[in-house]
Amino acid sequence: MGTATPSKMNVVRKLALGAMSALALVAVANAAVNDRPFFRANAVVIVFSGGDFVENNGVAPLVHDFVLLDDVTSGEAGNDLIAQDGVPVNFPFDPISDGTSGGWPFEITGQTFGGAYQNNPSFQMLDANDSYTAFGLDNNTDIDLLGTNTRFAWFFVTSNTAFDIYAQATNLETSGDFSGLGYANIGYQLIEFAPASASIGQRAQRPSVGGDGIVIGRNTTGSTLDDLSAGDTKVFDGGRRTARIPGSIAQQAAGFASVYRLRASPVTGNSYDFSQGIGKLSADVTYTVFAP
Repeated sequence: MGTATPSKMNVVRKLALGAMSALALVAVANAAVNDRPFFRANAVVIVFSGGDFVENNGVAPLVHDFVLLDDVTSGEAGNDLIAQDGVPVNFPFDPISDGTSGGWPFEITGQTFGGAYQNNPSFQMLDANDSYTAFGLDNNTDIDLLGTNTRFAWFFVTSNTAFDIYAQATNLETSGDFSGLGYANIGYQLIEFAPASASIGQRAQRPSVGGDGIVIGRNTTGSTLDDLSAGDTKVFDGGRRTARIPGSIAQQAAGFASVYRLRASPVTGNSYDFSQGIGKLSADVTYTVFAP
């Protein structure tokens, strides 16, 4: 019998199968899975204090500003991702009254004994719920509207980046014997604390380092709200973040305390006594986080 030979058709099929296998190998060799883990920490400044005044059942502590500073030009306000304004607190976290339903407590000075003031329940506001103890009187006994108990208001800032703070004084209101007074009669001081206390800011650092720190309100006598009445004015120039080491928002917070004093004309320090009569002097001070 003769020797069998493969047909041309079989040869072609084998070649075609071989070519297809080669193409498959090439396709597998060129295939890839692309993965791209990506993390980015945005420049964020958190401000917390109270949600509203105490007479409006304000809640504290409350984060009311979550400010994004990415792509914000230096000297401009940051993008606040929370559409709510806050109010200051006393220390540590009681919302402060706006005082419209009462008045500032009188401080007895130079008494021979007694004269203790009991504030119940509103912070630094005189109303019918408050009380004084009987006090001894001599020719040196006097009374002051503020004394050492100046209007002391707190808010707190936690950040992963440097920031500036601007302030503006608006809505001046006067009445009675105070009708001739103005912004210049409200003394102003701003104080930076980091840590703010034993319970707040233990893992914070002073954000002023690397910047100019307090710009307006550095001391007890040099500034008034008149310095803030023309528009947004830089009061704090920051140089670094508040967070120093890992911790909670409260642990990494720096505190800012605003101090207000009643000034006579000309500005000579605390000077109220009964000879100035009665009246009202008030203004709003709004603080805003700006890009440094």
